Amino acid sequence: MMRWDADTWTPSAAARSRRERWAGSYWTFVPMSLTSGADWRIDAELAVQAAHVERRIRAIGSSEAAGAFEGIARILIRSEAVASSRIEGVSPSVKNVVLAELSSQDALGGFGDQAAEVAGNIAAVVAAVDTLGSAEAVTWSDLEELQRQLLPGFSQLGLRQRQNWLGGSAVHPGEAEFIPPRPEVLPQALEDLMAFINGAATGGLIQAGLAHAQFETLHPFADGNGRIGRALIHTVLTRRGLTSGAVLPISQVLMTWQQQYIDGLTAYRATPPGASMTGAEPPAELDISAGVNTWLAFFITAADAAVSQAERFMQEVQSVLDDYHEALDSQLDRRPRSDAVVWKLLELLPRTPILTQRIAEQLTGASVPSVRRALQQLSEAGITDSLAVGRGIRGHIARDLLDIVAHAERRMASTRFDTQVSVPVRPAPASPPPY
Repeated sequence: MMRWDADTWTPSAAARSRRERWAGSYWTFVPMSLTSGADWRIDAELAVQAAHVERRIRAIGSSEAAGAFEGIARILIRSEAVASSRIEGVSPSVKNVVLAELSSQDALGGFGDQAAEVAGNIAAVVAAVDTLGSAEAVTWSDLEELQRQLLPGFSQLGLRQRQNWLGGSAVHPGEAEFIPPRPEVLPQALEDLMAFINGAATGGLIQAGLAHAQFETLHPFADGNGRIGRALIHTVLTRRGLTSGAVLPISQVLMTWQQQYIDGLTAYRATPPGASMTGAEPPAELDISAGVNTWLAFFITAADAAVSQAERFMQEVQSVLDDYHEALDSQLDRRPRSDAVVWKLLELLPRTPILTQRIAEQLTGASVPSVRRALQQLSEAGITDSLAVGRGIRGHIARDLLDIVAHAERRMASTRFDTQVSVPVRPAPASPPPY
């Protein structure tokens, strides 16, 4: 059963201002168990709605527009990571992120530390979701490893040892909007969360929503909770067979609908909006089931919107690929065999929208002359442009595909997913960046 635990804050001797010297009682929140299910029930109508959205999610990977799904999926993952990085204050261009991703395959440069950080985050999340999506069980150690991958060099890795809080002052919890459980409460609560993730007591989408809300409520790390909490959504969806990796752009929807997201989590915690976390009495408790269902109604709606955006994204990518095929057909004197190197490279562009001679050789296994000729054919057809990507290295860039990511990122920063109707409400590129 959920509960509020009382605690007392004593200011640090180093506190300077009167505001920093706040002292008093505050309340930490311990959420209900997800495995007992004794405290909450899911509305039947909500379960039906979730099942409908689940069918839409499954259809993403089976539609005709997903003919190049592996490549398109990579673009979706990249789009999620770049958008997420902007919330963390890191704003590299999509082009630089791609260059950073490819730097392990060729001596590429000029992309900067921020792009390298985002590329590392992409690799870490993709590896974690792929691994945990098929693992026998997800463990707390797995999440700690993901934190290590996402925050190299961070000094407070693992289960937090101090009280944290959300909102208000950075030095005391007296003005906090929410205060997670004490550190000593976390092991048992996380054991319950891991058991829930490894089970199948609810549908997959509902399970993902509950797991995310519970993790964000526990806030078990000193840093990285947001990114890991979002990765948990993709992990659960993959484990339940709804997706094949972090391909549903639900994080972008949650970040755009930020106030509704916060309101939903507040309801999940059965806490009145704007409730004080301090004082002699704990915040008033609302109906737990009502709060859970309020959160899930929002989460399912967000997932449904994410499916619509993924479908639009895939259609845009497929349209560009169709144009590429037509341009290549028109450029060539005679159509090459279906297994010709140029066609192989064309199909690889969604996944790898910047190619170098060496990378193209690695991806196709073709000879140096064959790859050189294929890259030239792509350029002559107007599919790729050439630019310097390293000392003495030329890159062949499919600008149209990178522009799709930038346009989609800007579109998904609008609460109506249409910048002509509502302007972006979170950091987003003003337009596709120059290269």
